[in-house]
Amino acid sequence: MVRCRQLGAVLAAARLDRITRRAHTLSQLLEDGYSIRAADMPGADDLMIRICATMAQKERELISERTRAALAPARARGKALGGERGYRPDAGPDARAAAQARRMEAEQTAHRLALEVEALRAAGFTTHRELAEALTARGVPTPRGSTQWPHTTVARLLVRAVPTLPVSGACA
Repeated sequence: MVRCRQLGAVLAAARLDRITRRAHTLSQLLEDGYSIRAADMPGADDLMIRICATMAQKERELISERTRAALAPARARGKALGGERGYRPDAGPDARAAAQARRMEAEQTAHRLALEVEALRAAGFTTHRELAEALTARGVPTPRGSTQWPHTTVARLLVRAVPTLPVSGACA
């Protein structure tokens, strides 16, 4: 909204009720100098927009009334509305376990690719960049599935596979 005001840009939405369903809010935006347009009524002027905003507000109120009326019989029967429906897990996600799983997967991938890198080193590829170019040329997928090996990914792979491979300091 601030950028719209600074640039004198038009605030556009697919439908007017996507901006707000409160006539007062929309009217205040227009009074504050914002230019508002809706794709579903491209030729509407400010008066037409205010009338449609009033209709959207009335529709919001009617939806609320219909929802309350529809839920009243269920509430009268003692039905629990909202809240737990039986499909949420008892505990939230375990960030520590997820991080550990990612770490284990990365280490397994590093050890799997260590043999490939070892063979390339034996063939004379020594720097991270040379190893990256050779892995790319051979079509070996990166740990994330890409076909392009950046030298930084090779460096990280070598650090993870430390027990298996010696890490060369050359990055060029």
